[in-house]
Amino acid sequence: MFRSRYPSLSIRVIKTMPDEKRKPIIHVIPARRHFKRLRVALYCRVSTQMERQLHSLSAQMDFEKEDILENPDWEYVGTYTDVKSGRTISSRPGFQSLLADCEAGKIDMIYTKSISRFGRNCVDFLVTLRRLKELKVDVYFYNEQIHLLSQAGELLLTLHAGIAQAESENKSENIKWGLRRSTMDPDSPAFSRRCYGYDRNEEEGLILNIAEARIVLKIFDWYEQGWSIVRIKKELEALKVPSPTGKKKWPVKTIENILTNEKYTGTSVYGETESADFPSTKRTVRDPFEVHRSRNHHIPIVHERQFKRVQKLKAKRSNIELDEHGNKVRKSTHYSSKKAVTRTKKTPKPQN
Repeated sequence: MFRSRYPSLSIRVIKTMPDEKRKPIIHVIPARRHFKRLRVALYCRVSTQMERQLHSLSAQMDFEKEDILENPDWEYVGTYTDVKSGRTISSRPGFQSLLADCEAGKIDMIYTKSISRFGRNCVDFLVTLRRLKELKVDVYFYNEQIHLLSQAGELLLTLHAGIAQAESENKSENIKWGLRRSTMDPDSPAFSRRCYGYDRNEEEGLILNIAEARIVLKIFDWYEQGWSIVRIKKELEALKVPSPTGKKKWPVKTIENILTNEKYTGTSVYGETESADFPSTKRTVRDPFEVHRSRNHHIPIVHERQFKRVQKLKAKRSNIELDEHGNKVRKSTHYSSKKAVTRTKKTPKPQN
């Protein structure tokens, strides 16, 4: 029809073939790598100041720090240490500082030797782990080879923590039993624990420290003369007498302990108090019939009669008394050393 209408028009039909499927050319552009290394803190702990344990602490720090520094994905940010029991978190300043830095976002991972180094109280341990998990702070336990943020990390750590606490409870009971058995012998080393006024000799036990013994005698004499404990404290500090820990200040509690320590009469006492059940750190008063005494154990500093007089004075001066139900209540009056000194002065004779 088209040709009949336009006979003079020359038309060339060009047949075209469909284009072949073109393969896409992919140009790979390498991405710039922004890799952030994990900021890793080391936590080490031992329970006591014993030389063997302090050596253990040093060894922990050296080995674990080297392990952190050798990992190219980790950045070492510091070491936190404690020489404290693992029963509670609140008593460990190094651990508290570590947690504070985690809260401040300064740490990505904590590296520690084992679960027992981190803590022995199962409840505190789990509460701390969950808080760290909320902060997305990982904890790596070297001995157990467990990461907190791993898939089964919290479950495995819960099981291990329960076992660690059970072992500690068993160990605590064994130690108590061993000490009770040993104190049945009056020559037991448990009776020769050093206190202010004495030195300890491996062969002779407790021997007098002459300089400290003189201070103990003065404390007892001053108190019997009517001095208050606060006045004794001020006098010792004015005389620049170092405290039992070598400090300039004398805590009131230290003087109170000296005045009530039966060891100064030559009698060594063991077991008046004992640790409460694990993991509590409180001490409980034991039944007097279970307390062990070793009489004439060492040279006395204070005569027994003077010691008893001081105990009566302490009970009289105390502003705490027991009510009819056995509860401790404060007295309406309190002791004053000034009034006591005034009463001890001789009254002048009346003139004729």
